[in-house]
Amino acid sequence: MVLRLLAASAEHWLGNQLNNYLCDPDEYRAITRHLLHLGGTITCTPRLMTVTLDPPAAPRIARALGLLLDQINATPPCMPGDTRPITYQLASDPQV
Repeated sequence: MVLRLLAASAEHWLGNQLNNYLCDPDEYRAITRHLLHLGGTITCTPRLMTVTLDPPAAPRIARALGLLLDQINATPPCMPGDTRPITYQLASDPQV
C-alpha cells in the first residue's frame, strides 16, 4: 500500500511539474499517464546512469517533457544505496 501511495504521489508531482510547461489544465494528468508508458533505454556505466526516453509524437508535449527533464537533471536523482546520478534525455527524433 505504501508503494502505491508513493507512486501516486510521484505521478501527481510529475503531472504538476509537466503542466508548468504544458499549461493545459484539462489534459495534463492524462498526458502524464500516457508519458509513463514511453519506451526507452537505460544505460549504466560505472559513473552514471542515463535514461533515454523515446520522444512523444506531439511536438508541444516533447518540448514540455524536454523542459521537465532539464529541471530534473538540474539536481540529478540517484537510487538508494547507489551514488551514481541518473540523468534523463529524449532520444533524437529520426524524422528531423
